[in-house]
Amino acid sequence: MSNIFKYLILPIVLFVSSLALVFWILPPLYNDINAALLVKKQNEDNLKERLKLSANLERLVGQYNERLTDIESFSKVIPKGENIPELLVGLEDLASGSGLAFASVNFKTKDLKAPGFKTLIMEIKVKGSYPNFKNYLENLEKSLRIFDVISVSFTGIGPGQSSINLNNLEFNLLVNTYYQ
Repeated sequence: MSNIFKYLILPIVLFVSSLALVFWILPPLYNDINAALLVKKQNEDNLKERLKLSANLERLVGQYNERLTDIESFSKVIPKGENIPELLVGLEDLASGSGLAFASVNFKTKDLKAPGFKTLIMEIKVKGSYPNFKNYLENLEKSLRIFDVISVSFTGIGPGQSSINLNNLEFNLLVNTYYQ
């Protein structure tokens, strides 16, 4: 009997045990290994993507630093807030630099269709000659801040006046400027 057990029963038990090991223990272990390898590959892909993003971010920061002066200039073109005192000083300076007398200005605000931007409407009155007024318009055009001249009207001679003083014309401008 010991020979039968040794040569017949023991090999059959070992064979059935190995089959049980192959069908019940190894497939879940194999699936776990595959899942772990898949997670490892996803982590490697995520790491590569993050390294690319980090390189892009460093490149963008470099470009931002290179264009910092442009960005500062843009903030002067379309400033944050109305900056009415600064704007008033600038308009007076442009008028006196053009040889005009700055008479008055009225401000009105209006929301722009672009989100975050608003329009400041200015009704400006200046006095002087036509060539000086032309210089004033050119200086407004060259100004760092954006000015859109909407309309211009002028007065200089009234009904019944026979003489015209060409150096004392009154110019009325409707001008838009923008802010954030």
